Amino acid sequence: MAKHGTNPKKTPEWREAENWFKQLHASPVFSFFGGGIMPGPDSEALDGELAKLLTFCPDYFPAWFYRGEYMLRAGKAAEGEQYIKSGFDHMAVVLEKEEEFERVLYQQVENLEKLLRYDLTAALMEKAIRLFPDTACYYDDLAYYILQLPDRDKSEALRRQEKALDLDPDNDCFINNTGWIHLMMGNFHEAEQSFNKALDFNVDNPGALKNLDTAEYMRAHKLYYLEYLLRPADMKEIRNLRENVDFEGATELCREYNTDREDAFQTHALQNKTMHPHDILNVLQPFRFFMKDVEKTMVDDIFLYENIDLLCDNFKLFLYRFIRTREFIEEQMLLEINRSLAIFYDFLRDKNLITTDQHKRFNDRINSTIGEFSRKIEDYNRLRHDFNLQEAEREKGIEELFGSHYLKEME
Repeated sequence: MAKHGTNPKKTPEWREAENWFKQLHASPVFSFFGGGIMPGPDSEALDGELAKLLTFCPDYFPAWFYRGEYMLRAGKAAEGEQYIKSGFDHMAVVLEKEEEFERVLYQQVENLEKLLRYDLTAALMEKAIRLFPDTACYYDDLAYYILQLPDRDKSEALRRQEKALDLDPDNDCFINNTGWIHLMMGNFHEAEQSFNKALDFNVDNPGALKNLDTAEYMRAHKLYYLEYLLRPADMKEIRNLRENVDFEGATELCREYNTDREDAFQTHALQNKTMHPHDILNVLQPFRFFMKDVEKTMVDDIFLYENIDLLCDNFKLFLYRFIRTREFIEEQMLLEINRSLAIFYDFLRDKNLITTDQHKRFNDRINSTIGEFSRKIEDYNRLRHDFNLQEAEREKGIEELFGSHYLKEME
């Protein structure tokens, strides 16, 4: 908290730094896909300008946080971590009101969560607790972050969660979160007790109701959480929903299974340290982006990631429609989709959700199709934006380029 003398926010240097930062922040350099940086001179210029800004006004903590995120995305973990921690220290000095401190803290923590940097979110919460030892939500969040870290003890997460409850014993969200920690520790009885208690306090707590169902399923089938995320899809239930004309329910259930597969990939990579956090994002974000388009293309309500034969047989159509719904597309985007699909389905193969033969056939299909389409992207962008041609002429040129007459027969 600001002490003694003039608050840095009230100085001319701060105001000038604020205007400077707004201009820098308006330049998009963070990759649309994943947790990286868009290559090129703009990103290098941004980093240089942030360095100048911090030399001019070292107290301007938003620039510390932003440059830290830049470093993390660029793969410079040690530098990024130091900038993030320095940003917190400057923020703690500058911000005078606890409410403002908490608001800004959670903004930064949210950004770090998106980068899967739970080690840094835990470190910031520990710093916040030292400043405000009676703020229950900080202990609650710290417990969650500790739970994500393979090098931290789950019993430590439970102690932090119990401290949150000591400070706010009737908080049904905290009670629910206590149950979740017990579930991750394999304490099914205690987990179910907590979920039921949370529902006693708030019958509309959606997290507690879903978590209770999860706990009962895991206990009945003797599963760890990763195994639960990879449980077989209940095709009988999906078909029953469709037969009862509950197509929305069938679609939502399929989405739940698909989301669980994504969470399994992320959880496995984080807990086993098989990939750096930004590399995990560089797989999941292009994958999700492409699969959302696939889902929109599907006429059938049953779309599960492990139905790889359907994806393989129609991949050319799915990729064509993905390209056609965008004003401009770069070859790099297709290559990132190719990489993300290959790595994600490697994981599903290793976890026996698809067979080795299915995996090989799919890999061959995506490599050949994306290779073919990548060679046509430059011509596609030229045709799409050649306004000297009539719309019908542009469409004809694109159809001839991709062989769209064949693709139409597939629809």
